[in-house]
Amino acid sequence: MRAAGAKIMNHIRSLVPMFGGLLLTALAAPAAAAASVPTIPAEARQVTDAPKYRNARWGLFVADRNSGEVLFDWNGDQRFLGASTTKLWAGAAALDAYGPDFRFTTPVYRTGAVDGAGTLNGDLVMVDSADPTMGGRTTPQGTIDFTAIDHINAVAIPLATLTPENPLAGLDDLAKQVAASGVRRVAGDVVIDARLFAPLDKDGYVVSPVWINDNLIDLTIIPGGVGSKATVVSRPLTAAYTIETNVTTVAAGAPLTVDVTSPRPGVIALAGNIPANQGPLVQVHQVTDPAAFARTLLIEALKRRGVSVDANALGPNPAAKLPPKNSYRAAAEVAKLVSPPFAETIKLIFKTSHNQHADLLVFLLALRNDQTSFGDGMTAIRKFIAKRGIDPTPLSLSDGRGNEFTDLFSPRLVTTLLRAQAKSSDAKPYFQALPILGVDGTEKDTVPASSRIAGKAWMKSGTTIAGDAMNQRAIVMTRGLAGYMKGKSGRDLVAAIYVNDVPIDDDMFPELIKIIEDQGVILEYVYDRT
Repeated sequence: MRAAGAKIMNHIRSLVPMFGGLLLTALAAPAAAAASVPTIPAEARQVTDAPKYRNARWGLFVADRNSGEVLFDWNGDQRFLGASTTKLWAGAAALDAYGPDFRFTTPVYRTGAVDGAGTLNGDLVMVDSADPTMGGRTTPQGTIDFTAIDHINAVAIPLATLTPENPLAGLDDLAKQVAASGVRRVAGDVVIDARLFAPLDKDGYVVSPVWINDNLIDLTIIPGGVGSKATVVSRPLTAAYTIETNVTTVAAGAPLTVDVTSPRPGVIALAGNIPANQGPLVQVHQVTDPAAFARTLLIEALKRRGVSVDANALGPNPAAKLPPKNSYRAAAEVAKLVSPPFAETIKLIFKTSHNQHADLLVFLLALRNDQTSFGDGMTAIRKFIAKRGIDPTPLSLSDGRGNEFTDLFSPRLVTTLLRAQAKSSDAKPYFQALPILGVDGTEKDTVPASSRIAGKAWMKSGTTIAGDAMNQRAIVMTRGLAGYMKGKSGRDLVAAIYVNDVPIDDDMFPELIKIIEDQGVILEYVYDRT
């Protein structure tokens, strides 16, 4: 990859959400630690001694899940960047705080009386509970759906796909209930009560109590004949945004160059080229005002159910009209949405490496303690770690998703958490939430389906890439996997493997894939020896 520094960084930015959640920074990698005597399967040396790893620092720690007997330890007590394996900590703490069976409840209240003609002389208020899916991924079986390359990763990977569920299903359900309550017209306004906590603008998205379709507009771009305009299908359909399309279909095999921007409020612009052989391409636009977005969508859902609203559906959420907190009366409730179990939320976060929702977990932990700040939630994680009998002082965490250089812990320490979770009442939902190597989620392609460990390793991954501006290249600051696996003998294991400081040149994508595959190969050798 030989280009201007800015171009390199833009290329890396395009990969940010993928591979278990990438962390991006423009800083150079820290100096590698002094070499230590490796204790790894002998066959693994053919992988770790490859020229591209000459400056790398590896960490491997494998232990018996039940007894704690250490089986492999290579720099096991040295700290590595956690990247998205950081989600293991926040997810465990949140499961402990809420329990796998907890369900979010989002009610709608009326603030006035309904006359004989069905006119509400007052407002409708939806009180947000921080339900991260709001019925938009709920399957007929009551689970939360996801895809191997989920739409939250669409900017990074041109193979992202959408779940078949209607992202507005929850709002449609609420609207149906409002209509069934006898309301035919809202003479006042529709308001979203999002006072659970103050929204946090973080890492290119807003962590909010309000979530509809992950606060994304999905844009499916379908190529036509060469030289013609591509077709764009947006989801959810809403008057909140106008889509401007200037994407041209080019010859098969030509570069894909599609950009999504918002040149002015309420407008999403798509421009660039899409090859004729590309197939439908999913891209997304990030909503910047979740409460206003949800209000518009709820008014539109009400109208689809025959409930008219006098107020304009567009514009900001009129929070000034909200009644005092805790003043809502049960008799004034006209609708209620109940989420799938919390275990499903953790599964979605782990399987897709959902960055936004992982950071939401931090706020949820604060709320569980009647607090509201992100810092309060991080303190709650520390208390949980101590509760699990783990000394928190060797651990450094600054968020829920793994997007900070101060998300640092050792392979031994994260396997200590994994062993503690395996002995807890949350063992089953925690285990079932993890991606399965070679099978599903972000780890579907970490090893081929024919691998000896395919279907036998349940692990969370994380990847951090940074730009080396001087050498015009990228650096894999860390690539890690941590979780549970079976040994060849059937032995239950906990395992963590990390590699730091690997330069990648030229065609970045295949080089990164090779690092991921190499870690899978090493875990195959661990499997053979255990």
